[in-house]
Amino acid sequence: MHRVSYVSIENFRACRDVDLPLESYTPLVGANNAGKTTILEAIRWGLKPAPLAAKDFQEAGKPVAVAICIEGITEDLLDKIPEPKHRSAIAPYCREGKLWIRAVATAPGPKGYTKEVWEVDQYGGVGVPTDWRGYPTGLPQAVSVLLPEPMFIQAMDDIGEDLGKAKAGTTIKQLLDEIMVPVLQAHEDLSAALTTIRSILALDGENRSNHLVDFDRKATSALADFFPGLALDLDLQSVDVKELFKAGDLHVTDRATGDRHRFDQMGTGAQRSIQMALVRYLSESRSAGDDRPSRRLLLIDEPELYLHPQGVRRLRQALAALACKGFQIVFSTHSPLMLSRDNAADTVIVSRSAEDGVTTKVPLRHAVRDAVAGAESQSRTLFQLGNVAEIYFAKRVILCEGKTDLRLLPLAYERLYGHPPEVDHLAVVALGSCSDIRKALPVLRAMGVDTRVIADLDFAFTHARTGATPLLDKNGGDLQQVKGVLSKLQPQHGFVLSGNGLPENAKKQGWFAADVWALVVKDPDGEAAARAAHEALLDIGIFVWPVGCIEHVTGYADKGEDAIGEQEEMLRQMSAADIEKNMPLIKACFEWVRGFPETGQEFRPQGQQAVTEH
Repeated sequence: MHRVSYVSIENFRACRDVDLPLESYTPLVGANNAGKTTILEAIRWGLKPAPLAAKDFQEAGKPVAVAICIEGITEDLLDKIPEPKHRSAIAPYCREGKLWIRAVATAPGPKGYTKEVWEVDQYGGVGVPTDWRGYPTGLPQAVSVLLPEPMFIQAMDDIGEDLGKAKAGTTIKQLLDEIMVPVLQAHEDLSAALTTIRSILALDGENRSNHLVDFDRKATSALADFFPGLALDLDLQSVDVKELFKAGDLHVTDRATGDRHRFDQMGTGAQRSIQMALVRYLSESRSAGDDRPSRRLLLIDEPELYLHPQGVRRLRQALAALACKGFQIVFSTHSPLMLSRDNAADTVIVSRSAEDGVTTKVPLRHAVRDAVAGAESQSRTLFQLGNVAEIYFAKRVILCEGKTDLRLLPLAYERLYGHPPEVDHLAVVALGSCSDIRKALPVLRAMGVDTRVIADLDFAFTHARTGATPLLDKNGGDLQQVKGVLSKLQPQHGFVLSGNGLPENAKKQGWFAADVWALVVKDPDGEAAARAAHEALLDIGIFVWPVGCIEHVTGYADKGEDAIGEQEEMLRQMSAADIEKNMPLIKACFEWVRGFPETGQEFRPQGQQAVTEH
């Protein structure tokens, strides 16, 4: 199914130079005033340009330009355009299933904008076209068949106008127009009846009523006594089927009281709920096999406003269904509930700064494709990260390995700083194992997400040294030094080493690999090697626990649910000063995550006393 696949925005309000890919269902997330609504408005303007005001030009004297790529245009789709002359107008500009169009405004006012199409033979094949020409005759009509006027459901800035009576141009009017399509098709037989009525009531009707003819004659005769030469007639205009249905009003009845009100007389929450209910109804009533050539763009600003969490989930499902039934959905949101594993990979993160204006980050799906090799690995990474909504709503993401870190780190942060990490726009995300860090980290960084990693010490000597581009030297001296320490300690302690000379989990022998690493750093040579690896990884945004794992930092030898619960309770009873004194590595880690200091951690492998040196 064809869709708008790419948008480039220049000089439109806070969007100085913004590019973003779009899918059938694209959420836009970001802080308040980040520019999400501006992007929606720019997309709408690009498809249906109108006069701009001076304030719409980010930089006066420079043109506003919104370029849009329509993708998925097939010969079968073009054949469905009704008018042959419109088909022949658009066909030369469709190349490999794509069509680029652009709206340009050079000045405020009604004559200050134009619509353009790419010079297809001049296109180099990469990025946004640079060569454009004015629309030829017939092309606007062909484009409007493929992409009708976008429907923009705004946030609640003007409730009376946006959500009130079904006035022309309002979102309720547009929704009802869409919903009425199958109703009109089902009642085409009314057209014949209305034609008969029109022939009786209209002035030029073939069967005009004798009563009306008599009125015209007698009224004209009476008028002649006052103003000779004038004639009166009563012309009763009748409507066609479409106008008949559109003339209706939307009312709401309270079943408990029987009170009936017009839609715009309801409260804000009720109005928004009804509006989104119409969207849901549209998704359920629209057939997936609809053979119309049009695909309408539905732009929604914060659809979750005033909705109960369950209502938000149902709305998300309705919009996803609508995206498969002739609509393309692009919306802004502040709610993680509007994201799911199925659509999170296409979410666009929007941010704004004084230096750059509005900017967008690369969506997860594109970042995975660019950063992870292999279809199976890509699929797994998409599944993993796509199910973590937190990464889309934070300024900095902290990746950790498992549930122990996930539960203890936020609690320790809150005890140290007096508020949870999310207040500082930090999201703690557990991946399940240290092997997944090597895949997730480059993906998030390819997206432009500020990411730090907190990992167990074994990561520094295992997964940090794998792959075509290892983070640390695969044959580094620190690794050889650690292997020598392990070989020396193994006969005495009886832990199990794998074929590569590194520890492996051997529960039957009573050894976890993490405990072996804690033993290694008690040896002077092991401590030196761990320090070198720790400091090298800090420079690339990874903090490994230099004493082994987080349990060795908190002083717990046991693992499992009971041990996690005991550590949580212990942290709840500790003050910030207690944590700094007894678990200095935790404070050092968080200061590094927060940016103080960037690198250079000093530590004692037993985790007993002061760790950092600024």
